[in-house]
Amino acid sequence: MLDNNFGKEVKVGAVFFFGLLILLFGIYLGKGFKYTPDSELLKIIFPNSGGLQVGEPVAVNGVKRGSVMKVTNYESKVMVFVKLDNYKDLRKDATAKILLLEITGGKKIEIFPGFSPEPFDIKNNILIGNTPPDLSTLVASIGEVSGDLINIVKRLDTLTYSANKFLADDIILDKIKTTLSNTTEITNSLKIVISDNQNKLQNIVNNLNTISSDLKSLIQNNNNKLDNIISNADITLENAKNLSNKLDNTLLKTDTLIISINSLITDIKNSNGVASKLIYDKNFSEQLDSTFKELLFLVNLIKEHGVNVNLRLGTRP
Repeated sequence: MLDNNFGKEVKVGAVFFFGLLILLFGIYLGKGFKYTPDSELLKIIFPNSGGLQVGEPVAVNGVKRGSVMKVTNYESKVMVFVKLDNYKDLRKDATAKILLLEITGGKKIEIFPGFSPEPFDIKNNILIGNTPPDLSTLVASIGEVSGDLINIVKRLDTLTYSANKFLADDIILDKIKTTLSNTTEITNSLKIVISDNQNKLQNIVNNLNTISSDLKSLIQNNNNKLDNIISNADITLENAKNLSNKLDNTLLKTDTLIISINSLITDIKNSNGVASKLIYDKNFSEQLDSTFKELLFLVNLIKEHGVNVNLRLGTRP
């Protein structure tokens, strides 16, 4: 009897358990739940998650179209897997942002489908999104700069005090008033001068225009002469260039001649020839001078007494 009751309880429990599973499955189906692998989900990369949670809504141009299925880290960034009802209106230049769902809390992803003629390839492409700063980020930023803001306010207070003290000085105020008054007088004087000499200034401008026109006419009328002058100047410069080249060649030849003369003088000085002895050997010069003197004496003697020649032909005596 006990075994029969226990068996009935087991059957009832099993039926209850399976009925509960069927109920839960029906609830999921009623909410539109559908299992989708990651390869069929829209992948969006954000700099950070901004507090985004799984299950939060995803809208396209403000219309809810899906929900967040998965949030995971990806190469120092965050990748979010999104399930949408339809992907056909997403274009290649589509973008996404993480925005506040409500002021009290919650986040959502707002997708802007883009305008490119090419469709977005969900299987091979990843949508790039950004995370604008929300209220909490702004509060944190204000907290970081609050110390600097206090210093700035203190400095502004000090600056205001200094400005008030500066302007409260009667002497300084009198100088400022005097400067402004002088500036006003100078401005009025300039206006009077310009007004009194307006006709003269206009005549000067007209004369300048006339001079400019005359110069233009002069240049146009003498254009051919100016061209001839420029051509002659070019020819003169070319001739001067040729003359300069010839002078350079002459100077080069002169340098070569000087080098040759220096070499000849060096050779004469260092050699043992007649020229070197004649110039540098004093004894040789004296001997040569003595020889010339004796030769001159012999010539004079011949002129005075003649030459006595004893000539014998034949055998020796």
